[in-house]
Amino acid sequence: MKFRAERTEFAEAAIWALRTVGQRATLPALSGVHLQVADDRLTFASTDLEITSELSISVQAERDGVALVPGRLLGDVVRNLPQAAVSAEVEGDVLHLVCGRARFDLRLMPVEDFPELARPTEDATLAVIKAEEFARMVHQVARAASLDDARPVLTGVSLEAAKGNLTAAATDSYRLAVRTVPWDQTAETTVLVPRRALEEARRSADQLGSEVRLLLEPSQVTFAFGDRRLTTRLIEGKFPDYAQLLPSSSERRLTVDRADLMEVVRRVAVVGEANTTATPVTLHLTEDSVQLTSGSGEVGQAEEALPGELEGEPLDIAFNPRYLVDGLDAVGTERVLFELRDELKPAVLRPLAAGDGAAGEGDFLYLLMPVRL
Repeated sequence: MKFRAERTEFAEAAIWALRTVGQRATLPALSGVHLQVADDRLTFASTDLEITSELSISVQAERDGVALVPGRLLGDVVRNLPQAAVSAEVEGDVLHLVCGRARFDLRLMPVEDFPELARPTEDATLAVIKAEEFARMVHQVARAASLDDARPVLTGVSLEAAKGNLTAAATDSYRLAVRTVPWDQTAETTVLVPRRALEEARRSADQLGSEVRLLLEPSQVTFAFGDRRLTTRLIEGKFPDYAQLLPSSSERRLTVDRADLMEVVRRVAVVGEANTTATPVTLHLTEDSVQLTSGSGEVGQAEEALPGELEGEPLDIAFNPRYLVDGLDAVGTERVLFELRDELKPAVLRPLAAGDGAAGEGDFLYLLMPVRL
């Protein structure tokens, strides 16, 4: 293998592929980045057996071939390359990398140990989504997925394609986030995608822009960004029927400035930071104000009030402050609507459109269980 590449393009491609290198892999080959030169294209690939990355760049190739380079070492090298073209040649089990006056001789790993990569098949269900829309959907929903591997189905995000829409949903049993975006396919399918894979895809969508091509299959899903691909295994199991968790009605509706409420929640919650379990923040709702209190006589107490508009009877309701801030952050609009029943029933947070106070971006909701006081 022998080629010449543009420095910035080579370094960016290598760093992108490093995202899915196995950090604590029992199989040494998973800690490497697979390089292959063919037809003046250099392809980078890596996998941790859950997520696979693959991308290619244009190079001036003198000799085709393959190599498996230690990932951590490759990353350290490309982050420190001088501003010059990159020349690379494999001789035996060594990759000679020359950039300007710098030369690196990198010992290679056995390429035959690298596993066969997961790739999309021709009959995969395909749809195209704007990168910005996809990134926003994942940003809003993935945060509600569980981090506890004891219940694997709750560590994923459900993607359900039906009736011209793609609905993403995640829950850790304490909160639920749901977002729907337009879907240009008539095919109906449901997959359960690992949270980490979706977060990696979101980072790529934010970085690369344009559009995301989703290829859904029974055992895997692929996110394609031009000449870059992320393929991940799906989580086995049935995602909870979250529709039955959504309240059919609400006795109370609270509208409040989202950013102001986030700031106050964070401020009053500091009295509970020393505890291993988050001290709940209680919202005391009246017709024209929201008073927040937190803490106890043993640790300390805090309280603060801000304006709010409540339709219905006054209510005291408590929430985990981190989960509440997560929901407010996900909503994103200037004002937020709380739909409430009583102090023991879940609250639903929705975005509000600017101006008339009507519900906006109605394709997103965040359901949050209260804390029993």
